[in-house]
Amino acid sequence: MKVKSKISLIILAFTFVISCNKNNYDEFEFSYGNTFETNFSIRFTQNDSIYLRENWSPNDSNDNIPYPKSKTNYIAILTRKQKEELNAFLSKIDFKKLDTVYFERYEDGKQYKLYFKKNDFEKTIFVRSHHSPQELDSLANWIVDVKRNLKLKKTNKILEFKSKFYSIPPPPPPISN
Repeated sequence: MKVKSKISLIILAFTFVISCNKNNYDEFEFSYGNTFETNFSIRFTQNDSIYLRENWSPNDSNDNIPYPKSKTNYIAILTRKQKEELNAFLSKIDFKKLDTVYFERYEDGKQYKLYFKKNDFEKTIFVRSHHSPQELDSLANWIVDVKRNLKLKKTNKILEFKSKFYSIPPPPPPISN
C-alpha cells in the first residue's frame, strides 16, 4: 500500500472517530423535581462526565443509603452507550419549535426544566404538565432513570445551573377542627 493511501486511511479513521464522539449540544443541563422522590440538577459535559447537584433527597435520614444526599454535589461518568443514547435523544428534538413553558396547575408531582445550547441557539424549557411533548417526556424519563443508576462521587466543586428551578413544596396536611 502506498504511503499516500495509508495517510488517507488514517485521516478517514480519525474523522470517523471524531464524528462518532460529536455531541449534539454545546451545553445541556436538566433539573428535575418530584415532590416526594427527589430534586436534582445535572450538567452533561462534552466528554463522558456529568456534574450533579442533589437539591433534596429522602435519603438524608437513612444512613444505609450512602448517596445521594441533599445539598450535595457529585460527579459521575456516563458509559459510552449512555452518551450515545443522550445524543440520539437530543438529535431528534427540534428545540426551535418547542415552547418555553408547558404548565398545568397541580399540587404535587413532577416538573423539570432543561437548558440547551448549540452554536448560536439556546433555549430553556420548563415543564409541569401532563400534556407536554412526548420527546421531552421521554428524554426526562431517560435522564431520571440514568441518574438512579450512576455511581456518584462527592465533589467540592461549586456548581451553578441555568436549568435550576424552585420546586413547589408538598401541600401542608389538612387542619383538623
